[in-house]
Amino acid sequence: SQFDFRATVAYNRDLGKEGHHIISLFGGVEMNIVDRKTTENYDYGYQYDYGGTPYMNYTLFKQMQEEGGTYYDNYVQFSRSLAFFAMGTYSYRGRYTLNGTIRYEGTNTLGRSRNARWLPTWNVSGAWNAHEERWWQPTFGDAWTHASLKASYSLTADRGPASNSMVVFESFSPFRPSTDASETGIQLSALANDELTYEKKHELNIGAAFGFVDNRINLEFDWYKRDNFDLLGYVQTMGVGGVTTKFANDATMESTGVEFTLSTVNVKLPVFTWGTDLIFGWTENKITKLDSYSQVIDLVDGRGWGRLQGYPINCLFSIPFAGLTEEGLPTFHGNNNTLIGPSNYSDIYFQEYSKEQLEYLKYEGSLDPKINGSFGNTFGFFNNSLKLEMFFTYQFGGVLRLDPLCTVNGNNYSDLAASMKEMKNRWVVPGDEKVTTIPVIASTRQLSTIQNLAEGYSAYNYSDQRVAKSDFIRLQSLSLSYDLPSKYF
Repeated sequence: SQFDFRATVAYNRDLGKEGHHIISLFGGVEMNIVDRKTTENYDYGYQYDYGGTPYMNYTLFKQMQEEGGTYYDNYVQFSRSLAFFAMGTYSYRGRYTLNGTIRYEGTNTLGRSRNARWLPTWNVSGAWNAHEERWWQPTFGDAWTHASLKASYSLTADRGPASNSMVVFESFSPFRPSTDASETGIQLSALANDELTYEKKHELNIGAAFGFVDNRINLEFDWYKRDNFDLLGYVQTMGVGGVTTKFANDATMESTGVEFTLSTVNVKLPVFTWGTDLIFGWTENKITKLDSYSQVIDLVDGRGWGRLQGYPINCLFSIPFAGLTEEGLPTFHGNNNTLIGPSNYSDIYFQEYSKEQLEYLKYEGSLDPKINGSFGNTFGFFNNSLKLEMFFTYQFGGVLRLDPLCTVNGNNYSDLAASMKEMKNRWVVPGDEKVTTIPVIASTRQLSTIQNLAEGYSAYNYSDQRVAKSDFIRLQSLSLSYDLPSKYF
C-alpha cells in the first residue's frame, strides 16, 4: 500500500516589458509512505490434476515442525520519506537564463543520525541563447539558424540499497528433536548501521546546440564529469557483533562522458524525403577509493559484482592461462610467478579476497561498453504517406565472460557442456597441447587420482581463454508504414 502527498506553490512575473525580465518561483513539500508485505506459500499437497483438492499428509508437517521448517513466510517492509524543495528561474529576453534548485530530503532507510538521514541537494545552471541576440539574424540569416550554450553544476544523491539503519530481528523456528518441544524464536538478521548515508554525486555538465541551413542540420554536444562519493557496498569486518560483512559507505568513483547528436534532413522534396539521426556516446569511470576487497569469484565470473580500486565499477578479471599439460589438463599462472597445475589445483581459492591474492589476476576490461549509440534513417515518399525506417544500435569497448566450456561434476559431465562447438578442437592425443588451448575430457582415472580437478576446470572457465569482446552493430528495427488518405475515413 502506498500513500503520496504533494503540495506546491508557483509564482511567475514579468518585471519588465515584452518578456524582458521573467521570474519564476516554485516550491513545495512531498511525503511518501510505502508498506510492503510479501507472502510465500509452499502449498504442499496441492493436487493439480484433481481440481486443486489438497491431500494432507500429517507426517510432512511433523517433519517440518521437527526440523524448524515453515509452511509459509511473511516479509514486511516500511518506507517513509519527506522532502522540501524549491526552484527559481530568471530569464532576460529569452537570451540568458539562470536556474537554481534545492531539495532537503529525509528517509527512514538510512542512519538515525541527522547528518546521515537528512541531506540537502542542489543544482545551479545557466544558458545563453545566442540566436536571440539582435545581431544574430542580420549576421548569419538562415545559414546558421540557432546556437545555445549551457552549463550546470549539482549535488545529487541516491538512497542506495541499504535498509538496516536500525538493528533487524527476524522470527524463526529453531530446530528441536521432537514436536512437543517446538517453539518460536527471534534471531539477529542485520546489525544497526547508524551512520549509513546517501550515495552522493557532484556533476559538472557543459553543452552546446547548433542549427544550420534553416534547421536542416542540428548538432548537440554534451560533456560531463561526475565525482561519486559515499558509495554503498559490502565491507569485510572482524566479525564483532556476529556478522563478517555489512553495508557501509566505502567507495568513491570518478567518471567522464561525452554525448554527440547529429540530426539532418538530407533530402526534402514533395515526393521524397530522407532524414538521418546519429547518436554517439563515450563514457569512462574509475574507482578512486575503496575500503573493501572483492572475492576472486566476484571479479572473474562476469556478473559485475566485484570491485577493485583503480578500475571501472563493473570490471572483469581472469585467471591467467598457462597452457595444457601433456595429458591435456589446464595450468595457470599464480601468485609470485608460481605455476598451478594438476599437482596443486588446491592453490586456486575462489573465496579469497585479500589484496595479495588478487594481484595475479589479469585485467580484461569493463563489462560496460565505453562507446554506445545509434544510427537511424527515415525515408518518406509521396508527402510522407509511405515511410521506411531503419534503426541501428552499436556499442564498443566492452568485454564479457563466455559460458562455461568444461565442467566436472563429481564423476559426470554435463551433456550440454561436453557437446559445445569448441569441444571439437579439444585436446585428444599427446602433442595437441601445442596446437590447442581446450582441455581434455577428463578420464575416470584422472577424476579419481587428481585432487581438486573440478577447481582446475572451473579456473579454466574463468581464465582469459573464455573472454570475448561485446562489440556489435545491430539492426534494432526495420519498419514500413503507409497512411491511408483521409478521404477514406
